[in-house]
Amino acid sequence: MTATRAARHRMPGRLVAGGVGAVLVASVALVIALYAADSEPHNGGIGGPGDFVSWLLPLFRLVATMATVGCAGALLAAVVLLRLEGGPLGVQGRRAVRDASNAAIIWAVCAFAGAIVTAALLLNTPVRLLRLRIDDALGVPEVKALLITGILVLALAIGIRRVQTSSAAGIGVLVAIAALVPTAVTAYPRNESYVILAGAALVIHVIAATTWIGGLAGLVRYGRASRSGLPIVMERYGQVAYLSAIAVLISGLISAAGRLAARGGGWGSIVDELTHDAYGALLIAKVAIFVVLVLLAALHRSHSQGDLLTSGRPFWRTVGIELLTMALTLGLSVALSQTV
Repeated sequence: MTATRAARHRMPGRLVAGGVGAVLVASVALVIALYAADSEPHNGGIGGPGDFVSWLLPLFRLVATMATVGCAGALLAAVVLLRLEGGPLGVQGRRAVRDASNAAIIWAVCAFAGAIVTAALLLNTPVRLLRLRIDDALGVPEVKALLITGILVLALAIGIRRVQTSSAAGIGVLVAIAALVPTAVTAYPRNESYVILAGAALVIHVIAATTWIGGLAGLVRYGRASRSGLPIVMERYGQVAYLSAIAVLISGLISAAGRLAARGGGWGSIVDELTHDAYGALLIAKVAIFVVLVLLAALHRSHSQGDLLTSGRPFWRTVGIELLTMALTLGLSVALSQTV
């Protein structure tokens, strides 16, 4: 059995273990951050949906976020990392689009389920009675955004299932980006100038972060199948990661400044909100983790310049730590979205 075939046989078990680890890290980070910020979900009131349903919302958001990353990473791998001359997808490229379709199904299910839970919470109505308030539920912007996302992602899952070319997969990338926009736009519903700025920056932030994290996940999933082609894949991912990291940093700072200004009532309140508010504490923690990610990225890039083809264990160990750190960031991001 060749090294490439052996790697293909070993990958699923390691991927499952890594995926479970990432979900656990993100989930623990989410729960701890919510309690630390005193933002854990509560029952909306007498006759409302209850604490269990309240906790489902951040859970669906977290699973949807991780499915989004998986979908984006697989599509990015098919279109960019594993690109072949002439356009047709190779074996790994076709595997990537199937994985993207599976991840998109999970994403769509979470979006639809999240729409139901969001409607129940905002209308303070038990889920079983929502059928009596469908018109009210469809009038809630957050619910409409989740439904639009679910429809787009479901169409994506069906449309890319059996595509054979990188150009067709590229259309899937555009649909995935479009599906990220509705929920990001409705995160800041008010009309002050700093809120609009924060919302616009958040759209860019979500797209860039998804590309960065998903690209690394795609590298681990598909790049290892061929050691001889790995340096090329690494070079392509390095270009994507570099641009994405810059976009994440700039858009994240702008979005955070706008959000802090909105919470405090103006630009002059940013420092106070950052140092005396639970949201500010979570934000500082997320920035610290971002710095760690940049350092890890630099470390694994330095390893890739050395013995990648002959002894990749230090490199892949570093990448694994980087992915777990990214999972921690995702958990904090969902907690931030829950912090009011």
